[in-house]
Amino acid sequence: MSPLELKDRDVKLIQCAQCGAQNRVSGHSITHTSVCGKCRMPLPEPSHIRSAKFAARYSVWIILGFLIGAAVLINEYRLSPGTTSNDVQTNNEGQSPTPPAPRDYPAMPVTQGIHQLYTSAEQIAPFRIVTPSGADSFYVKLTDASTGVLVMTFFVQGGQSFEAVVPAGRYRVKYATGATWYGVDFVFGPDTRYSEAAKIFEFSAKKNPIAGNTIELTSHGESNLDTKTISAHQFNCNILRNPTSPIAAPSTCS
Repeated sequence: MSPLELKDRDVKLIQCAQCGAQNRVSGHSITHTSVCGKCRMPLPEPSHIRSAKFAARYSVWIILGFLIGAAVLINEYRLSPGTTSNDVQTNNEGQSPTPPAPRDYPAMPVTQGIHQLYTSAEQIAPFRIVTPSGADSFYVKLTDASTGVLVMTFFVQGGQSFEAVVPAGRYRVKYATGATWYGVDFVFGPDTRYSEAAKIFEFSAKKNPIAGNTIELTSHGESNLDTKTISAHQFNCNILRNPTSPIAAPSTCS
């Protein structure tokens, strides 16, 4: 039954509010109004019939008001701080978020050296990073080759070398390059270049002296090792704790 056919089908005696006459009404409808048989004035109607008539009469305006309200809420959400349409873009593959324009985020101070340490393992194997001269700096990540767990990160200025000791193990190296540092979330801004070394680096404690590695990096992929270009998503995909741990492993790969 459509809303226009909605009726209250109980037969009732309805007293006219105007003349007081009793009227036998077989049913109320939203398509017409019952009138008094004596004075021809409209008879009182149940509240649900009055509401249905109001909704039917102004249905177009109600729907229009709802649509306008929804549009206003959506526009306010899109224009709220941190959610503007220009804040996040994707690459051609549709999967790599591009950091917002640097003008929206101030440059961050940073010093050369170990940037972050995510392991409590003993650091015993030498690791040397060499970079070419120029304006570009390098943000380097060392991840476990088997589990993908992020172990350490380093920041090295252009034209500098840095030496550290890392835990024994087999690691992959990926790095970001750029001129101005905007912090871990935005690295070097939208012009950041991302690379990953093709080989796995082994740091062994079984040899004497302990075996380490030296890598030479450039901002254009020319170094003493084979590299491949990766996306921002691939660079930022990090497991922050050993996945074999009974504690859930936080991940940024979603």
